[in-house]
Amino acid sequence: MTGIIGAALAISLVALSQDAAEQPPLSLAEAVLTAEQADDASVQVWQARAQALEHRGESENALPDPMVRVGLANVPLSDFDLNREAMTQAQIGVRQMFPRGETRELNRLRRQAQATGAREGGELEQARIRVSVREAWLETYYWQQADALTRQSQMSIRQLGEIATASFATGRRNSHDVIRIELETSILDTRLIQIERQQELAQANLERFVASDVARRPLTPQLPILPATPPDIQSAQSRLVSHPMVRMLDAQVTARGREVDLALQQYRPGWAVEAGYGLRDSRSDAASVAVTVEVPLFSRRRQDEGVAAARQEEAADRLNRQATLLDLNRQLEREFSRHLRLSEERVLFEGDVLERARETARAVLIAYENEQADFAELVRAELALLDAELAFVRLNIDALQSQARILYLVGDVQ
Repeated sequence: MTGIIGAALAISLVALSQDAAEQPPLSLAEAVLTAEQADDASVQVWQARAQALEHRGESENALPDPMVRVGLANVPLSDFDLNREAMTQAQIGVRQMFPRGETRELNRLRRQAQATGAREGGELEQARIRVSVREAWLETYYWQQADALTRQSQMSIRQLGEIATASFATGRRNSHDVIRIELETSILDTRLIQIERQQELAQANLERFVASDVARRPLTPQLPILPATPPDIQSAQSRLVSHPMVRMLDAQVTARGREVDLALQQYRPGWAVEAGYGLRDSRSDAASVAVTVEVPLFSRRRQDEGVAAARQEEAADRLNRQATLLDLNRQLEREFSRHLRLSEERVLFEGDVLERARETARAVLIAYENEQADFAELVRAELALLDAELAFVRLNIDALQSQARILYLVGDVQ
């Protein structure tokens, strides 16, 4: 694999612009780090939402503003003379409401749980960005290597064509060998156009998360090494509960629990304290103090239904968490199986198929030089080697992309 990558990279760098070639290669780790430090809007929206919920919680934890009352009492309606009756007075009063039970603190805790869920939503977006960057970088890597390997094969076929042309000039070969060279070269030109289009698409996906000038740098020639995944499916499944999506749903369930507690507070009375002062002209001023209690006597049905609704919403969120965990578990099992199959296929391909393709190409070349094989067979062997090399690179990329998706599900340490 090292020899293939080295030769492919040499041709790939020639195809890149001079400016890109002078830039340092972009590694997968650098691409991921750049994307994580880019303050993506999809992450910032969750952070802003979390801060808003925390501020709202502090606001709801505060006491209601006191109410001030100013007025006149015992004003005679016959002549509206404020000095005729001794009971006429100017009044000023202050009233302070106190919400039911622990409503204020429970509101703060509910908003705090919602803010925690919002932050977990930001972590979920970060995890999605990480796996998207890894998949896009690996896809770009594959198409860059496909371009390099195809150009290498095209160069080899052109060299063979020069040999065939020289042999045709001396009368040792037929003209259809030269025509076959032109045909295969044109086919490879078409394939290179398709590869270039796929490479641009992969780079566009990478540019969604990193700057354009960074995404268009040449990639490092070595295949990246991703963080290790758990050794078995059981160990991986045990880590699913730490997935940001599950933690976000855990916070949502906690918030629903606080809403149940808030609904239960409706059975408790609210109350208020009121103090007033009356100013009279000819008699002593008067003061008053009162306590108002709200008695939940005739709204029992409303409170019962409110508690029932809150509990059903909490149960629905718990079921949603279970369904999400089951879905993540199915994704993990499918990806684990795929990664294992790709790893086995990669070992078989490297140890058997790729080596045989190389041996076949060398053997046919020797036979062609000794006039024991025709030119068409030589070209077929060269193209078969190209297909085998591309398939091997594709297997490596598919295995790494599968590993990246497993890491998205179980988490990894950067």
